[in-house]
Amino acid sequence: MNASKAPQRIGRRRLGWQEVVPRFPTSMVERIGQEEAAEGFPTTAIWREVKRLYRSGLHPAIALHIRHRDRVVMDRTIGHLDNAPGGPTGEVVTPDSLFSLFSASKIVTAALVQAMVEDGLLDLSKPVVHYLPRFGRHGKERITIRQLLQHTAGIPDMPRVDDLEGSLDRGQIDLEMLFDLKPLTPPGTWVAYHSLTAWFLLQRILEDLTGTDLRTLLHRRLLDPAGITPMSYGVPRDRMHEVARHAVTGPPVPGLMDRIFERNIGLDLRSAIALTNQAGFLTNILPSGNVIATPRATTDFMQLLLNEGTLHGQQVLRPESVRRMTTDLTRAQLDGTFGFPMRYGLGVMMGGNRFSLFGLGTRGAYGHLGLSNVVVYADPSRELAVSFLNTGKPLMAPGMVQWYAVLQHIVARVPRTRPPSRP
Repeated sequence: MNASKAPQRIGRRRLGWQEVVPRFPTSMVERIGQEEAAEGFPTTAIWREVKRLYRSGLHPAIALHIRHRDRVVMDRTIGHLDNAPGGPTGEVVTPDSLFSLFSASKIVTAALVQAMVEDGLLDLSKPVVHYLPRFGRHGKERITIRQLLQHTAGIPDMPRVDDLEGSLDRGQIDLEMLFDLKPLTPPGTWVAYHSLTAWFLLQRILEDLTGTDLRTLLHRRLLDPAGITPMSYGVPRDRMHEVARHAVTGPPVPGLMDRIFERNIGLDLRSAIALTNQAGFLTNILPSGNVIATPRATTDFMQLLLNEGTLHGQQVLRPESVRRMTTDLTRAQLDGTFGFPMRYGLGVMMGGNRFSLFGLGTRGAYGHLGLSNVVVYADPSRELAVSFLNTGKPLMAPGMVQWYAVLQHIVARVPRTRPPSRP
């Protein structure tokens, strides 16, 4: 039976107190792309963990793409492009399907910032008001470009936009709201995750400096020379149907978490997820959250960073630019937005041995989490580049243990081939 024609299972489904999506036998909905044989790599064991995660019912679609020593050793997907609780199932997801990276998009934007530094257009140590003079209200004159990238600017919370969907449809956010923000902490003193604010400012600065939109700049400066495709901020409207759709799953979102989301991004989680399936989010430029790509293209980008700026024989970033992204770090602190012990580079989240979003024992790794369990990272000590993409959006669900087990299984099964860096 063709899995894409599998019987539709319609109706809101619950497993105890959790909301789950319809699940199918894994053999019907798993797909394998172009993998290279790699003796000793634990492909079967890792994929077994992914299938267990799929059976939890928390994820309509899962993709795992891994490069090890610059060889594609895993290129697999499981599930459906569209399979939200209460709705019909769509087509089976494949390795060529498109996924939103959500906040892992920040890696791409941060690399583009480094390219502008290389090109002599931008200085990380300069205050934001050097580029955006109206930003200097309410004591924000000393906030630097570096602090925007490191989440230490003190302006983490997004003002509520009355018509955010309309703003996204128009591709315009009123920056006067950001210019009028009052810092919560002095610049450079405390880490608090800036989901949106800093990145809208960076977008405006880069577009003003270059006279072109961020999407065109990304392709011209990084993606096209490196041969990375398909990847972009958003997709054309006639390709929206190719993007895997997102669904809120798991138990009800705790009120505290919803309040954090409302404060930091201006929307509760369920409203935010609904917005990510709309045309405004899918087709416009959102520098902090709507890079859309295949799993392979995503891992290619991380391999570019792992290779210190080179991919397919093309040098598109200088080695010192990549090193700066991953060694110019904040001190370890409890993040003021989410309360986790975090350490940030210049637009990237850093791994660690005792706490890490990439698996324990990943000191020296770097990448980013995306709402709420997309994970994209590179681990130089293991020569790994990983894209672990998911479309279910559970928070604090028991099944999240299995999600983390996939990441930990990769770390445990792939030994280090070089000592971890200790910046």
